[in-house]
Amino acid sequence: MPFYLIFTTPLGHMALIYRVTPFMVIKILLPGQDKEGLVNAAEIFGRQHTGFHDNAFRVKESITDYFKGNPISPPWEWLEMGGLTKLQQSVLETTADIPYGDLKSYKDVAVAVGRPRAYRFVGTTLANNPFPILIPCHRVIRSDGSFGRFGGGSDMKQKLIELEAG
Repeated sequence: MPFYLIFTTPLGHMALIYRVTPFMVIKILLPGQDKEGLVNAAEIFGRQHTGFHDNAFRVKESITDYFKGNPISPPWEWLEMGGLTKLQQSVLETTADIPYGDLKSYKDVAVAVGRPRAYRFVGTTLANNPFPILIPCHRVIRSDGSFGRFGGGSDMKQKLIELEAG
């Protein structure tokens, strides 16, 4: 049974959807919706229950630290990546390695995963990133320097990049 934890960030409420046994983060919903909207969005994952789990609180605190300007690392052991292909996982791992405040292009990520012409695949994978903020897909931009798409919208992507720029 999935649970959710809703918390506040400077950009609005976010939701962490997780299961308890074993503890795994299933999805992170970006800020921008009101609390009720997040609860409704969480229903996609089945009947949800608000809950509290020590590890969920740790993940929430990590995301909260990010919004305070602190670099964070994904808790890989708690991220449910079983539904992703090895190549998709590689794209997410490579993206997570982009240092705080840096930007890379979709092509840079494609080259790093050994598929230099798969920049559209990289874009599609990042568009479906289940763990935004923890896996900083906002740090990946187009080769021409434009932002490209982002699940939270281009304004949020710009705000996240500006946050990291200091």
